Amino acid sequence: MYEGIKDLVLELLSAPKEPPSAPSGPHTTLRTFRASQRFLQYRTLHLVFGSGLLGTLFFVVTIGLMFNDILIGLIGGVSLAVLWALIFISLFFLIRLEYDMRYYIITDRSLRIRKGVLSILEQTLTFANIQNISIEQGPIERLFGISRLVVETAGGGSVIDANQVRSANYHQAVMDGLENAEELRDLIRNYLKDIQPASGLGDLGQAQKRRGGFSPQEVEALRDILNEIRNLKPPRNDAPPAPVST
Repeated sequence: MYEGIKDLVLELLSAPKEPPSAPSGPHTTLRTFRASQRFLQYRTLHLVFGSGLLGTLFFVVTIGLMFNDILIGLIGGVSLAVLWALIFISLFFLIRLEYDMRYYIITDRSLRIRKGVLSILEQTLTFANIQNISIEQGPIERLFGISRLVVETAGGGSVIDANQVRSANYHQAVMDGLENAEELRDLIRNYLKDIQPASGLGDLGQAQKRRGGFSPQEVEALRDILNEIRNLKPPRNDAPPAPVST
């Protein structure tokens, strides 16, 4: 039943049903995976606590109505219980759907993340631009054995406007709900050793020489630049020479 409703919702939202494609460009390794099943349990726990508070509010309202009229209180209590159940089921469906729509792709050159249902966010970060990799874990996440891998590129840091409102940081990619964040961090670090020298990521070793020289596209671009330079003409200077004062 869930799969049928899921396909219907994705079709209505014109959302992609398949995993994202690999980042463009050459790569020798490709790894596509999802968040841990524990991440879904973690999100569900948040929902249970939130809906529990909502249910308590409904219960208090029901008791208040029963003090005025028992029949109205019973009708109100049943109505609020049904409303609470519908809200809980709807939110759980959205949480499950968001979990199913979340994908992570890692190649030896770049990282791609796609997540979201109503608003779909897809980020692609090139390892050559990475400035920092960190692992974050809250107390509840620690209980579930999951953590977040945060990857930041040059120009990272969220923007705060004049009203002190923090906006989205498009120089940062967050991979939530990972059981193996340390392994993935080390994997990206190893890829970085073949791409860039050490810079803000600890000891990544000495800068290595570029492998294979320039690509055909780069050679063609350099040839075009060289032709442009050859076609440049020195500026004309027709102004008469300045008189020499004695």
